[in-house]
Order: sequence, then C-alpha cells, then structure tokens
Amino acid sequence: MHVKSCGMNTAQQDPSRRRGVVGVIFREDRLLVIRRSLTVVAPGLLCLPGGGIEEGETESEALVREMQEELAIDVTPKRLCWRSTTSWNTELAWWIAHLDPAITPIANPAEVAEVHWLRREEIRDADDMLPSLPKFLDAWKRGDIDLVTDM
Repeated sequence: MHVKSCGMNTAQQDPSRRRGVVGVIFREDRLLVIRRSLTVVAPGLLCLPGGGIEEGETESEALVREMQEELAIDVTPKRLCWRSTTSWNTELAWWIAHLDPAITPIANPAEVAEVHWLRREEIRDADDMLPSLPKFLDAWKRGDIDLVTDM
C-alpha cells in the first residue's frame, strides 16, 4: 500500500494485529539509523528507530514516546510516508519526523547499541538489517515513498 498522506484513521486497523511505528528522521541527506541492543528481539540488527504502538495510542503519539525511550530525543511527527507488514505480521507505520539539528540522539543501552546518520547507499551496503529496512529502501528508490518534507 502506498500512502502519501496521514489521513488514515488508525481506529480502522484490526486490533488483534501487532502494530508498530518507525521514525524516518533526516539530517540533510542522512537517515537516523540504530543498531539494536543485544537484549532486545532481533539483537544487533540495523533499523530505523521505532517500536510498538500501545493500546489507546495514536501512531504519532507512539512515535514521540519511542524516540524519547530509545534515543532521549523529542521529535515532531510530520506525516505518514509508508505502511508495510513484516514477515511476522506486524503492521508498521513509517512516519517522517523532525528533529532539531542541535539535538544529538543518546542511545538507551537497554534498547539501542549504536546510533548512526547514514546515506541510503551506506545503509544499503550493510548486510545486518531488519528485513523491513531493505524493503523500505527499495520502495524509496522506486519512488513509491515520498520523503520530501516541508521542514
């Protein structure tokens, strides 16, 4: 499904399915990428920051909470840019978010081992990613994802 706006009502989603949110955060031409800690599911893999949406939370609320928990950063959700479903049947909402350029993310070691700002090609060259990340990169390269922001 290709989503170009944030007009979807999350209440229409199937409540029995697991749902997550992913932060798409840029600094110039680089994306904020994390390496997951060794104590979480899918340890040591590269991915964009994010996590589960809790009951009663909107996608944008979950995004703000997850960025604070994982990286001690306050982000401003801008808009939904893509939706995907993982091989383990979790529905992911990929949100573009703004981070003040003066702010440096600080990894919460319980969840994040490393923080990187990487170009698409640099991410693409990695071989230790969560499976959802290459799918996102491929859709972006095809032009299926609009990452132009109004920041």
